[in-house]
Amino acid sequence: MVRKFGLLLCCAILLGSESVYFARRTAAGLFRLRGERAFFRNDHEKSWDGYRRSLALGGDRDRLETDQAELLLFGLDQSSTGARVRPALPPQEAVRVAFQLLARRISETPYRAYDWALVSDVYFHAARLHRREMPLDLSSLTDNPLDILLPEERLGLAALQTASRLEPNNYIYHDLLVEKFLELGSVSRAAIYCRRSVAANPVVGDHPYLLRPNLDPELFEAAIQGFDDSRRVVSMIPRAVVDADEGEFLRQNGQTERAIEFLNQALERAPDLFDARFDLGMANYTLARYDEALRHLREASRRLPEAPGPHAYMGFVYMAKGDLPAAIDQFRTAREKEPRDVGLFHTLGDALEKAGQVGEAERQYVAAANVNPESTEAWAAVLAFYTRHRDLRPFPEVCTRLRAMDPGVTLYQEQCASLGLEVH
Repeated sequence: MVRKFGLLLCCAILLGSESVYFARRTAAGLFRLRGERAFFRNDHEKSWDGYRRSLALGGDRDRLETDQAELLLFGLDQSSTGARVRPALPPQEAVRVAFQLLARRISETPYRAYDWALVSDVYFHAARLHRREMPLDLSSLTDNPLDILLPEERLGLAALQTASRLEPNNYIYHDLLVEKFLELGSVSRAAIYCRRSVAANPVVGDHPYLLRPNLDPELFEAAIQGFDDSRRVVSMIPRAVVDADEGEFLRQNGQTERAIEFLNQALERAPDLFDARFDLGMANYTLARYDEALRHLREASRRLPEAPGPHAYMGFVYMAKGDLPAAIDQFRTAREKEPRDVGLFHTLGDALEKAGQVGEAERQYVAAANVNPESTEAWAAVLAFYTRHRDLRPFPEVCTRLRAMDPGVTLYQEQCASLGLEVH
């Protein structure tokens, strides 16, 4: 009897312990969800409290300490941009606590690149706070910006480089290093990681710094080398797509002949690839090879009938050849396929104006403004049209609209005043 009672007591204790354990874990999960909801509402204090309570109840320490570090970094990011926010902790304390949280994470999972990237962010915020407090020393100025980095900035770069080594195929960490070195003024160091990033992900649109105007030649060549490197490894991105993307990148940077070579290679591998066909049409148009441009643009239109781009560029080709009626037909087709694009209305209006069809051109400019009533560009084009033709009747309405939409711009007021109209 005593033995049975002992067994029942042990079972009751075990059942009670398990019930308490699961109750605590459930409560911890609920507090974490509460913290996440507060984070999405940008309520940092409640979010921090939710994560803290979840930890106290035995929640997943790995996940929660990462949540807390992300919350602190988000608050530091917002504060650095001047956003009005009440962070969970003051900046200096946020940096200190974030270091403590991430030090524990890295000691347990030193192989996880994301933790090293978060550490890098904390170091850069620490450097920003440090620079805010230190006086400017003119004697330390140098032509090499890397010579005057603070220790926190060097450690931030080192942490981000560690993340990029741990996940060499993750282009995001390479891109972050590119942006950091460009920000520091070291194009040569940025080029190293640009090449690695493009090799890991040979899609130009995923690397915003490559889309900026006046791209540095060193960065441009690094990207081209990255494309070459990407072809030496197995990739989820088809080879034809890589060739087409490199061709477009070359064309946009003024190397049209080189671009055509890669675009032709892309079509050999994938004859139905719209992007390669369309870019070949634009490349040949740039080189004034108008018949070849028309051939590729017509084919691109057949591959993707709903796209307005091929028709718009066929219109430009016909204009270059002096065939205004054919150009007008193509511009009109492009506008019909994309009826809200202000630029297509204006392109058609310009062609009609050149052909002497002023009334029809006026309808296109006015239609663009009516279809896009909040577009300053559309109304400014209407104003320019009437200015060219010295037609004062619509000026009061157009000038009043522009003044209401953009009251800080004096250019429109000056245009109206020059024709004897004052906008109030």
